[in-house]
Amino acid sequence: MADTRAGAGARRLPTLAVVEDDSAFRDEVLLPVLNQSGFAAVGMARALDLYRAMTLHSYDLVLLDVNLPDEDGFTIASHLRRLSPRVGIVMLTGYASSEDRMRGLHAGADAYLSKPVDMEEVVATLRNLSQWVVNEAEPASPRMKWRLDERGWCILTPRGREVEMSLAERQVMAVLAATPGVPVQRETLINKLVRNAYDFDPHRLEMLVHRLRKKCQHSTEEVLPLRSVRGIGYVLNW
Repeated sequence: MADTRAGAGARRLPTLAVVEDDSAFRDEVLLPVLNQSGFAAVGMARALDLYRAMTLHSYDLVLLDVNLPDEDGFTIASHLRRLSPRVGIVMLTGYASSEDRMRGLHAGADAYLSKPVDMEEVVATLRNLSQWVVNEAEPASPRMKWRLDERGWCILTPRGREVEMSLAERQVMAVLAATPGVPVQRETLINKLVRNAYDFDPHRLEMLVHRLRKKCQHSTEEVLPLRSVRGIGYVLNW
């Protein structure tokens, strides 16, 4: 059989840790589908298994259940986000309420999927996330990076697509884009939106960022590299 890796530009497979304590679902459904879909996926039953594996290997992506025997997935996501701003985290859980979803996103998850879920949705979500998490064999040209247009009114994606922004979104993105890779405090961003920060509900900033990320993903199928930094604010990694 011919080696297809050469035709793919020698790209490596995204490494994926699947943390799920339901062994049948993990070993008979998740791992076979994900490995056949182009991921180097390994299964784990507990948070401890993940932490031990991470001392020996690095993972591009983590598919994470919430209800685990030794630690809940929200805590794990928060811990992973502190360890690595670039790891892609997708939560897959039976906790389907809007409150649980927001809790997962606030903990640092990039996407939150509720069981039961179509495996095509799981694969598509992980593929979209891996586009910017995984380093390509060749560095991207300047035209292949996230950026703002000349006026700062639109976000331009690596595929050349445009995402229009509201005035508030433009104000926030202008501050974040000025110092890419450097976390910006929530207070700094809020002060760009209103004159008196004390009259501003911080949850409005969280919802603004959350909606902007969803807008990019829904309209372009690409994941905006904008992440929350626990206890600080937000960072734009482009």
